[in-house]
Amino acid sequence: MAKRQRREQQHLRQQTARKKTYTLGGEHTAEKMKPPFPMNLMQNSTAFWVVGAVIMIGGLFAAVFARSNDSNGADADIPTPTVAAPTATPDPNASPTPTATPDPKKFTKAEQVIDAATKDYSAVLKTDKGEITIKLFDDKSPNTVNVFVFLAQKKYFDGIVFHRVVADFVVQGGDPLGTGTGGPGFETEQEANDLKNQAGYVSMARASGSTKFGSQFFVNLKDNPSLDQDAPNQKRFYPFGQVTKGMDVVNQIKQGDKIQSVTIVETAQGQ
Repeated sequence: MAKRQRREQQHLRQQTARKKTYTLGGEHTAEKMKPPFPMNLMQNSTAFWVVGAVIMIGGLFAAVFARSNDSNGADADIPTPTVAAPTATPDPNASPTPTATPDPKKFTKAEQVIDAATKDYSAVLKTDKGEITIKLFDDKSPNTVNVFVFLAQKKYFDGIVFHRVVADFVVQGGDPLGTGTGGPGFETEQEANDLKNQAGYVSMARASGSTKFGSQFFVNLKDNPSLDQDAPNQKRFYPFGQVTKGMDVVNQIKQGDKIQSVTIVETAQGQ
């Protein structure tokens, strides 16, 4: 073979040896083409699943975060109430808190204030029309007289009006409210006696059907036998005093006239 021909064949063999086939999955590693990301992950199953799991978890977090933001946005216009903390330090310039004042017209009971065994009692009522003197029958109605004297000494009747005046019947007072519904805060059982409701006699008033009285009293303007001890049970009233001076004043009293004061006068029995 000629020398030139051998060189040409050698040159051809070298070209053939250098020619490579770059197809995916070739016979030699050096001959395989390396695909770009992420296709190259398909060649490694472990890496493929790890990356997939990471992507899924990240997607879930993103969805939760987005929902949280949406919820906050929907509630953004709802104000949140705040409670101010109480002030522990008192204000030195604040006015003192007033305490409740006991009602001077209210009592739990009448204290024992008379001595019916050794003394006699009378009451002087100063009214808008003049003075009225009432002898009190402490021997006949000691409990009733004691209640009246106790209230008078406590200035209970001072400033109270005659709230009921019925011509040719009675003049009534003793209610601090001036309405006929008030009382001293306690009640006392009536005392039976043989005295009659004659003109000028004074008895305690009470609610219909009750046997107890409070502080209201009436003066008979005429004889009222329908109120005596022999009247039906619910209408019996027992006098505890008699007007001995000032009956003319009693007859002048009008509804709304005021009792300015009541003074109790006590004397030794027999005087």
